[in-house]
Amino acid sequence: MDYQKLLDEIKSVALEEGKVLRQSFMNPEKIQGEFTKTEKWEDDLDITTKLDSSIERVFYERLSTSFPELGFFLEEHPELNNEDKNFVCYIDPIDGTKHFAKGIPLFNMSVGIVRDGEPVAGVTYNPIAKQLYAGAEGIPTTLNGKPVSVSTTQRLEDAFVALDVASHKENWEAEKDWMNKKIVEFNLKAKRIRLFSVGACVTSWVANGALDAFVSIWGHGSKPFDIAAGKALIKYSKGGKIVDLEVPGLSTPRFVGGNKYLVEEITKVLLE
Repeated sequence: MDYQKLLDEIKSVALEEGKVLRQSFMNPEKIQGEFTKTEKWEDDLDITTKLDSSIERVFYERLSTSFPELGFFLEEHPELNNEDKNFVCYIDPIDGTKHFAKGIPLFNMSVGIVRDGEPVAGVTYNPIAKQLYAGAEGIPTTLNGKPVSVSTTQRLEDAFVALDVASHKENWEAEKDWMNKKIVEFNLKAKRIRLFSVGACVTSWVANGALDAFVSIWGHGSKPFDIAAGKALIKYSKGGKIVDLEVPGLSTPRFVGGNKYLVEEITKVLLE
């Protein structure tokens, strides 16, 4: 796999489709959204727009044509999914669709590539802030073409930590006591916690050192496309470290990203 060629193609599509997304955001009367019930679990009400579907389709068609060795895991077009290949592309055309539809400029386009379960490339793009992140194995993460690094903060008590919690997901009832307990612990042990909920945005900010660390409290088991790109961006950012932590008694691993010092300290909190 030619990672540089792959990143260039993803960035090209992101910039092109980002213009469409930005224009629609500036003209909210043109946004066509509808609430749909997921079939994976009861009581989860999600929102989607026609742009989610059309943008994802453009990414799929461009990437599947240029890189036939890619398999795909798509949010909007699951009928096109193929995870049997060594390289799998996770696409989230608009991570933060609820924000987008409500006029809140906190959403990202996200494309992550995984090889045999390990993140090897990622691109995220915020078309409102015009922040384009890209990184891959052997290619350090950049923001708008400039290399970035994760935070150098070494102690949790000095750190701004982003937590991702989803009380409407499939594992909430079984694991909510554990999740709520950890939210309280991080609130007491970190300098500040933030619950932005948009994984693609937040992991990008960790890769850039704007936030010190990211913790997926709920696990992202059913929505890996939210953070697939962000995992790669943190991993290939200078000083970056990531871990998918197996916690006894929980259904899925919990992802942690940041520098090695904070990842180690956060891991201890999660395992306590």
